[in-house]
Amino acid sequence: MALEPGTLYVVATPIGNLADLSPRAAEVLGAVDLLLCEDTRHTGHLLATLGLKKDTWSLHAHNEVGKIPAVLVRLQAGATVGLVSDAGTPALSDPGQLLVDAVHKAGLQVRTIPGPFAVAAALAASGLTPIPLTFWGFLPKKAGERQQLLERVLHAAPDGAPMTHAFYVPGRDLQTVARDLAQVRPNARAVVARELTKVHEGFIRAQAVDLPAALTDEMLRGEAVVLVEVSHASAPQAAVPDARALVAEAKAAGVERKAATKEIGEKTGLSRNEIYALWLES
Repeated sequence: MALEPGTLYVVATPIGNLADLSPRAAEVLGAVDLLLCEDTRHTGHLLATLGLKKDTWSLHAHNEVGKIPAVLVRLQAGATVGLVSDAGTPALSDPGQLLVDAVHKAGLQVRTIPGPFAVAAALAASGLTPIPLTFWGFLPKKAGERQQLLERVLHAAPDGAPMTHAFYVPGRDLQTVARDLAQVRPNARAVVARELTKVHEGFIRAQAVDLPAALTDEMLRGEAVVLVEVSHASAPQAAVPDARALVAEAKAAGVERKAATKEIGEKTGLSRNEIYALWLES
């Protein structure tokens, strides 16, 4: 396959099932002079299945800015460069956006090789309202920040029509996220799409308030896309208590931690460990 010199190729790769790699994507991976990978070992497995050996550089969230100048030098010299992430489409909640922006600003070409995108795959099989859609990537790890973000963003469309919100959630965090959703938007329709395209692919559909009980231990593994459809009718009338603020108030009042933890847990639905983490942070 003939590629255009001095061009960056953004290549989508499978999110689980390697058979989902498009023939065009495979051709581009085989033809580029240099391949930028989120994890060279992970991409090395994909290349091995294709019978390819490539010059690969790591490009991830912690080194992307530092790698941009060297990549631009290669492109300006006429090299063809591919960009992949560990799974799905690069630059969408994965590294690459800063590089793509820099390549455009340098007056060089960017080409896209479309393919798997976990949010689109989940939404298509969810039965939820597909448009409008907002994608928020990964949720914050800290309980207080996560709850505040959910409270801030989970709204219906401006005209009150349903709007679906998408998040990436590791399986180990599904239960805590489900509890947050049950508190923040209890009447919203929710779908957990887990292990998409893999052997244990599955969908859970429930009202947000029922989602924590619907999750089993087996489901708390791997990766998931969580979709939440919010309509005017599902928006709560009162804001969920801010756990971080409640912890601060309890500390200021001199309330003993054990008693405060129980009370805050009843108000917010957070676990003792989550409240304890907030207690140590504040």
